[in-house]
Amino acid sequence: MRAAFFSTLAALISLQPTWAENAPFYTWPNVRSTDRTTKVEVLTHLESRLSLAARLGLSQFHSIGDGVNIYKLQMVSSPAHRLWVENTDVDGTVIVSVGGVESVDAFWTESPSFEIEDSPPFSDVGTLLKKLESQAGNVMGSSAKSLYSNAKGGFVDVVSPVRASGIDLSADYNEWSNFEAAVGKSDASKFNKKTPSDVDFFEEYMVLKSLAERTIEQVIAEKATIFIHLGSLSTIASKDGVSSQKYKIASKLMSKILNQAVKATGQYPSIVGLIPLDSKNAKRSENTDFLGDFEIKKRKEAPLAPTPQPKFAISDEDTSVVTPLQKNTNKLARPRPGCFESRDVCGNRTNSCNGRGNCIKSTTQSNCWTCICAPTVVKVGGANKTTYWGGNACQKKDISVPFVLFVTFTIGMLLAVGWTINKMIDMGNEELPGELSAGVALVRK
Repeated sequence: MRAAFFSTLAALISLQPTWAENAPFYTWPNVRSTDRTTKVEVLTHLESRLSLAARLGLSQFHSIGDGVNIYKLQMVSSPAHRLWVENTDVDGTVIVSVGGVESVDAFWTESPSFEIEDSPPFSDVGTLLKKLESQAGNVMGSSAKSLYSNAKGGFVDVVSPVRASGIDLSADYNEWSNFEAAVGKSDASKFNKKTPSDVDFFEEYMVLKSLAERTIEQVIAEKATIFIHLGSLSTIASKDGVSSQKYKIASKLMSKILNQAVKATGQYPSIVGLIPLDSKNAKRSENTDFLGDFEIKKRKEAPLAPTPQPKFAISDEDTSVVTPLQKNTNKLARPRPGCFESRDVCGNRTNSCNGRGNCIKSTTQSNCWTCICAPTVVKVGGANKTTYWGGNACQKKDISVPFVLFVTFTIGMLLAVGWTINKMIDMGNEELPGELSAGVALVRK
């Protein structure tokens, strides 16, 4: 009887679903503590999608459903802890997801900003990124540009507000010698250039290397959003196992080059998600909460809190206020007035000072944020050319210094010419000295 009881209990335990691990996500810049003892927020699939959408500036495409913990969402949706409200601008961001991470502690040393409870499959993460990518392109008014893709679902796509985007990858995927030079022949010898899974890892490694050395700089310059989805670690783990030397070396190399890419972003908004190995026995749902059911079309959502408005109301007829499409078509924002209630309102109304300055709080007025313009420097013929900007949104070239110099020079030249002419006239009217006029005979008529 006892044996039968234990066998039945073991059978019941074996029938219980195996829950997937949580997927940690890291964000920069981040005001949260990087101390691992700090409590990390764990989000549901719906909350994690809303959080990613908020950080990318795509909240207007998503609805807040039932059961969402608003407090947690506010804590992780923005580095400034802003409320999750409708945003009209896409925030340029670098977002990376890496699949097949067996040991998060060994792969990454920092504390995550949040975790996705019961990690979705790696393929579902890629599907969500593709949907977010389409939404970003819809707002920016430009189609996504594919920089790289492989047969296992890995890809690198970019959406830029610049129509003639110059963002590209400089990696040469056909040169195995470049991979050997980058990782060393000892580590490279563990991979076979004729094995598809190894080739995928080689290519994805070289993609991250190109991103760290060049492409990220181009992304930042254009304020673009780049979507990076890498899954070669998953294929190596499935083929060789997580205990194999090849997987351990691949995980070490991927972690190192990913760190370099993240450091290259500097203060540019970045998101890195580490997706655990997919569990065949893990409990899976339809993933409708994670993937969402929405069209690529703007939908007005009621904000959770009143959206901050500038103290100076702007009439509906005023077409000078910048709109999302103005930013996408490279039109300059020329807003009125030049004083706004908050940094966010200032940034939205002025198109982030048209990328030529920053919104700062006025020292002379309370609750007033204005644009402070910064000069831009470009190289022309080996020399640096500095351009100064002015206006409420840094939309005008500041020619005050050249104008003052020109006016001063012109007035000085006019005064000098007038003085010279006056002296010449006065010289003709002067009488000759007495010594010269004494020897001149008078002619009688």
